[in-house]
Amino acid sequence: MRRMLTASGVILGLVVCAVWGQNSTTHRNSFEVPKTFWLKASADAPYEVQAHISNDQGAHQGQRSEYLKFEAKEGRYIHYQYPVGKAPLTEELLGGLYLKSNRTNLQLLLRVVLPNEPDPANLQQKMTTLLRCDKYQNAGRWQYLDFGSPTKTAKDQQAILNKELGRSVNWAGAYVDSLFLNVYAGPGPTEVWIDDLEIMPVTQAGSVSVSDNTGKVVEVKPIPSVAKGKGMVDFTGNHLTVGGNRFFFRMIRHSDTPVSILKMAGFNTVLFQRYVAPDAIREASGHGMWIVPQLTALADDAKANSLENLNSEVNWYSEIDNTLFVHLGETLVHEQNAQVTRLTGALRRVDPGRAVSANVWDGLPNYSRTLNLVGMHRFPLMTTMELPKYREWLEKRRLLASPNVFMWTWIQTQLSDWHANLLYSQSANQQFLEPVGPQPEQIRLLTYTALAAGSRGLGFWSDRFLADTHHGRDRLLTCALLNQELEMLEPVLTQVEESPQWIDTTHKDVKAAVMRCDKSVLVLPMWLGKGAQFVPGQSAAAKLSLIVPQVPQSMQAWEVLPGEVRSLKIERVAGGSRITLPEFGVTTNVVFTSDLELVKRFQVHSHGQRQKAAQWTYDLAGYQYEKVLKIQEQLDKMGRSVPDAVQLLADTHKRLGTTQKYWENHQFAEAYREGQRALRPLRILMRAQWEEAVKELTSPVSSPYAVSYYTLPRHWNFADQVRGSREAGNLLATGDFESLSELPGQTWEVKEQALDDVMMSVLRVADIEQPMEIKKDGVPTSVGAPKQGKKCAMLQITPKKGAPAPQALERSVLSLRSPEVKLTPGSLVKISGWVRIPTAITATSDGALLYDSAGGEPLAIRLTEPTPWKEFIFFRRVPASGTISVTLALTGLGTAYFDDIQIHPLTPALAAVPVSQPKN
Repeated sequence: MRRMLTASGVILGLVVCAVWGQNSTTHRNSFEVPKTFWLKASADAPYEVQAHISNDQGAHQGQRSEYLKFEAKEGRYIHYQYPVGKAPLTEELLGGLYLKSNRTNLQLLLRVVLPNEPDPANLQQKMTTLLRCDKYQNAGRWQYLDFGSPTKTAKDQQAILNKELGRSVNWAGAYVDSLFLNVYAGPGPTEVWIDDLEIMPVTQAGSVSVSDNTGKVVEVKPIPSVAKGKGMVDFTGNHLTVGGNRFFFRMIRHSDTPVSILKMAGFNTVLFQRYVAPDAIREASGHGMWIVPQLTALADDAKANSLENLNSEVNWYSEIDNTLFVHLGETLVHEQNAQVTRLTGALRRVDPGRAVSANVWDGLPNYSRTLNLVGMHRFPLMTTMELPKYREWLEKRRLLASPNVFMWTWIQTQLSDWHANLLYSQSANQQFLEPVGPQPEQIRLLTYTALAAGSRGLGFWSDRFLADTHHGRDRLLTCALLNQELEMLEPVLTQVEESPQWIDTTHKDVKAAVMRCDKSVLVLPMWLGKGAQFVPGQSAAAKLSLIVPQVPQSMQAWEVLPGEVRSLKIERVAGGSRITLPEFGVTTNVVFTSDLELVKRFQVHSHGQRQKAAQWTYDLAGYQYEKVLKIQEQLDKMGRSVPDAVQLLADTHKRLGTTQKYWENHQFAEAYREGQRALRPLRILMRAQWEEAVKELTSPVSSPYAVSYYTLPRHWNFADQVRGSREAGNLLATGDFESLSELPGQTWEVKEQALDDVMMSVLRVADIEQPMEIKKDGVPTSVGAPKQGKKCAMLQITPKKGAPAPQALERSVLSLRSPEVKLTPGSLVKISGWVRIPTAITATSDGALLYDSAGGEPLAIRLTEPTPWKEFIFFRRVPASGTISVTLALTGLGTAYFDDIQIHPLTPALAAVPVSQPKN
């Protein structure tokens, strides 16, 4: 498949990253300070300046850019100058800036000083000359103008000077002292925005001459590198601010992916661990990205880090100007709170004023009083935690913390180590030889779910393969597109104060979060259909309608996307304002507002990003097509195809061709939409293949390989092995709970963990106190008795007597673990059990759990809703330990019953026999 090869597509290739000496510095300016930096220089065209300001509308990154507006007459050049000091003219010289204008042919130039050559016009000064760099060609859009190859350009310029002067000009020691912009684009009005300038390496020394249109020369100091961190970052109340403006960080964990690629993908912050080479941090700083250093909260012996080590770690990042906040680590628990509190106090004495963050699992009430930013996360993909439950889990964690806490979360973008080991028998950090997940749509849904749960910043938990064609580039493109959307929405997201409100739409699987601020109402519709954490469905709908309550009549509705900003018709109906989206896919953004400046900002941003958004959407669909094609070829060879597979793949291929034609015709909004449509047939195909694989299983986690589309060939191989086996006798003698064994190694182990004010009990019961009736063939049937025999196990958690029922439990886990059964490592085993939930389990998103030690908690059955006796069957391969056990658990307020837990070895049979089916 032919690719569109454009400058905007450079994110798809490996970018050569510069390495410079440790004594060199990078000069950068993100123009976030409310002042101007560019100086008037010479011009041969008369012009009148109408505005030269620091502008907070339509910046390339962050909140501000430098803005110039003027009216020009006939001429050739109007120069503006940016003094930098001294940047040696060598092969290591790199840099550039982002520029946007309503006109084309503006040009970046470098002024080179020749220290060993006097100026023929003024022998008291050194000779200078201008080197021409990139020209601006994309009117109305941000374009990066870089230096190109300045040493090559210098050789060409040297030849011209030698010819003009009739002698050899001495270029020894040549250096760049200023950047110039020729902003002349012809007679008439011109607007110019300048942002994100960088040049490296630079020595801030001496003065720089600036000459105006009259020829008058003045000496000025070089503009200092404008540090983003010191004096600019503040944590006020519960808001992170940069330069006085609220800031939404889009952070990524540093891995082997080049920092330059991460920058182009739109990340504005990088988290670095202590062992990272300083060059990587300097590179991120050179790209104007924010830095979050991760310190060691606890030593290997689980004791708090020593003050000596803390000082050493603070020194590690103390020279980094653009530190956003410091991070104290992941998955901290209640028992570590006192140690972390002491460490945080010591840190604030050593580095006062710095915001402190950590990722917390429990102990949230105390941690949220100690930390400025509280991270809370879990990875629900390829587990039985449905996305609505994931959103509920995030909201419950926020409720457990102090009111209005600054909450943020990590977004899963990769296989966890646990899943990689189970599914592929390797680490997630090793190269994969076949397509792997997660799917791009899953990353998108996790991101929007986190936003809708009140996250005020996001981190993307990355592996080392994001820039790898086969393994991660579709995930990188997804992150890049998400970052475009987050950047557009930042002015609204950072102003939201109230908890999100959830509303239904005309499609049962599409829910919408409503988030309010002073001047706007943000609505985030998203597809939350069942099983999306395994394989999302089509995730698309035509003419999707929703009614948003309490929208002021003065507000208009806009769908806001990088590829297009379009108005939506509002119908005032009972219950609120109804809007209809002509076309919906996975997620979208709707903003109700009467703020025309905000709408203009959206439109300017979209106009500047739509070409890149169209390119990335096309490439994303192309990479996804190639991955699905490889899996589909394997399934076809196994005889496991589904109807319409060929037509669905052909539909995507055709839409990719249409997308390319739109793009070549510069119809970028249409290309963006068509690129999104190209992904839909692939989702339909993947979902159909997955549903075919799981239709005879009691749960998708019954087979470890049925949790992802990409592992379906492995699933069918595994299923064939199970079918070719026969079931031996049950090895778990006490799983019927009829009697208790006193023999060593034959008893069930009870564990209680609680931070909450609750009572826990585990009992063998003969009669269930809360009978439940179901109808079989229209005849009521009592299920008040145990499923098998006379007794079953009951797990129950209730509030303590007289205590109110909490909305959320922080850590309440009651578990019952079976004796271990010894089996041959690598052999197959069938594990089964029955569970019943009489009434809904509350204050938790996990509910009752049933899982085995080979599959672990990620492959657990999770139940929160009332359920009659229901059987669950797991097929597993015995791990290297040679043992298997089963865990029954309860994590919320309520009661769960378990019965007839069995473990059966599966041995090879001479002839294939049917797989055991669930009992009715």
